[in-house]
Amino acid sequence: MMLPSWSEVRERWRTMVERRRDLVGINRRNVTLVYRHNPRKLYPEADDKLLCKQLMEREGVPLARTLAICEGLSQIPDTLESLRELEQFVVKPANASGGEGILVVGERVRDGVWRRAGGEELTLAEMRYRLAEIVFGAYSGDLEDRAFVEERIRPHPVFQAFWGDGLCDIRVITLEHRPVLCMVRVPTRESGGRANLHQGGIGLAVDLESGKTVRAYYRGSAIVTHPESGAPLVDIQLPRWPEVLETAERAARSVRLGYLGVDVVVDAERGCMVLEVNARPGLEIQNVHGHGLGEALRRYGGIA
Repeated sequence: MMLPSWSEVRERWRTMVERRRDLVGINRRNVTLVYRHNPRKLYPEADDKLLCKQLMEREGVPLARTLAICEGLSQIPDTLESLRELEQFVVKPANASGGEGILVVGERVRDGVWRRAGGEELTLAEMRYRLAEIVFGAYSGDLEDRAFVEERIRPHPVFQAFWGDGLCDIRVITLEHRPVLCMVRVPTRESGGRANLHQGGIGLAVDLESGKTVRAYYRGSAIVTHPESGAPLVDIQLPRWPEVLETAERAARSVRLGYLGVDVVVDAERGCMVLEVNARPGLEIQNVHGHGLGEALRRYGGIA
C-alpha cells in the first residue's frame, strides 16, 4: 500500500480546513448572522405570522388567503362554524416555529368530519381541542396565542409528483434581501403532511442559478427517490424559478430583518406565494446540500 504524497496530504488538509470554515454552527449563526442582522426588537415582524402577513400584504407579496382568525376561547365556536362547509384548509398558530401546531386538513368527509393530510379522520371535537391548545399558547411557549386558518395551497404538478398528500415548500435563505441558499422541503407520511425536516420530511438541495434539484437528503442519508412514493427527487427542474427567487426577495424586503428563511410555495393556478418568514432559520440545509453555509455566503452574500 502506497502512502500518499506530501502534496496529497497537504491538499486533503486544505480541503478539510476549508470545509470546517464553511460549516456554520449554531453559535456562529447566532453571532455573525442572527444577532448582527436581526435586531431582537424586530423579531415579531417574522415570529408573529399574522403581523408578518400584514407587512407582506402592504408590499404586495403574494400570500395564501386567511379564512378565519381565532383570538381566544370565546371565538372558537364561531371559528368552527365558519369551517363547517370548507373542503380543504390549514390551521396554524400565529406564534410557533418548526411546524408545531399546524393542522393540514385534506378534505371534508361529511358534516363535522374532515380527513387530515395522511388519511386519518378529524372530528369537530378534535378541531375544537386543537384551536383551544393554540389559543392557550401550547405551541408558542407563551400564555396565549392566536389561531388562524388559511386556504390550502394546490401544488404545482412538479411538487405534487414529489408527494401528493402534503405541501412541498421552498426554503430560501436570504441575507440583506439576497437569496444565498435554498432547498425544497418534501413531506412524508411520517411527517404528517408537513415539510419540516426534523419531523421526517425530505430536503432537496437546489442549484440557486438553474433551479434544479441536485441532491436529496433524508434522515441522515443521501437518497434519489422518495422513500414512500418512489418519485424521483434529483435533477428535477423546478417551475417558475426566477419568480420563486423574486418572491423571496420581496418578502425579505417587507420586514426589517436582514437574515431570513423565506418559505415559498408554487400554487398550480396562482403561482408563487409566501407561507411564512423565519428570523432564525435552521442549519439542516447544510446537510441537505452537503456543504457549509459559509460557501454560499461568500459566493452570493459577499461574506468572507
